Amino acid sequence: MNNSEGRLDDHNLSCPTEDDYKYLVYMSVYIIVFLNGLLFNGAAVYVFCRIRKKKGISTICLQNLAVADLLFIFFLPLRITYYQQAGTWIFGDILCRITTFSFFFSMYSSIFFLALLSVFRYMSVVHPGKINVQKVIISCACVWVFTGASTSPFLLSGTSVRDGVVRCFEPTLMSAWKRIMYMNYYALVVGFILPLLVIVVCNGLLIKHIIYMPMEKKSIRKQVTMIVLVLLVCCVCFLPYHIQRTVHLHYLFHHPDICSLHNILQKTVVATLCLAVLNTCLDPLLYAFIGHGYKSWLLLICMPKKSLTAKTTSTDLSGVSQIMAEEVQMTECTREPSNETNASLITSLHT
Repeated sequence: MNNSEGRLDDHNLSCPTEDDYKYLVYMSVYIIVFLNGLLFNGAAVYVFCRIRKKKGISTICLQNLAVADLLFIFFLPLRITYYQQAGTWIFGDILCRITTFSFFFSMYSSIFFLALLSVFRYMSVVHPGKINVQKVIISCACVWVFTGASTSPFLLSGTSVRDGVVRCFEPTLMSAWKRIMYMNYYALVVGFILPLLVIVVCNGLLIKHIIYMPMEKKSIRKQVTMIVLVLLVCCVCFLPYHIQRTVHLHYLFHHPDICSLHNILQKTVVATLCLAVLNTCLDPLLYAFIGHGYKSWLLLICMPKKSLTAKTTSTDLSGVSQIMAEEVQMTECTREPSNETNASLITSLHT
């Protein structure tokens, strides 16, 4: 996933590999991601599952997004142990394949769920009533099946031996890198560029509509903040990784003897890969702004008990206390629209 390779035949590396620096970097970043991601994504799944009533479009999408993040986080201890032992894999070939697969499966599932979220938000505002909970559930199920099938070739990437040490995530034969290069082109177009275009177009059109609707400036600001968060996750976490990976694999395969260039590209791999996994820490910001009940949970654990006493009220969230009545919600339009005015439609965005 992040090393250089040999020539067009099946030889080993033609350039010496000098990447021991990455072990400490990856281990440190992965520990932070594991602790934060497990806490906040795990809490999101718990809170969203506790909601029996009023579970609308946004909550379903974000619940699936949190599960996708957890699939990667659950296997992070294996990666942490691997880098803590200076690149020695001790868990066997099968777990190596599953851990490699979990990274790509989680990442592309997350990207598709962000795209679905953007589409459903746009449809709920511009064409209310055309999207319901059943359609959202079916769409999310299709994402899981499609992403699982598309990323299944990564199960072919197992352990390898380099310098007498069993490695994982580091192919050593050109045939393996050639397969990864072709998979990258497919993943780049289908798994990233197309969903990114959907996200940009839907959110751009959404902004165009909400600025002309009778909405308070505060509400517009909150809606725009949600849009910015979605674009932030895509552009900060996923865009640099996909650009760097494509450039790296191109030079790795077509110009394997330019060792100075490969050393530079190898260093950028470390940086962009760390950004890619940080999406599991940024996604909780979306849960706080959009997810039903999540902001309440954050306030429950962060605010002093005296402050909570005055603000806590009982609701129908099946045990989840709603602390602040002004908690921001995304569109949850799941029924056929009646003859409502534009103002009442905007009000429904926050209920």
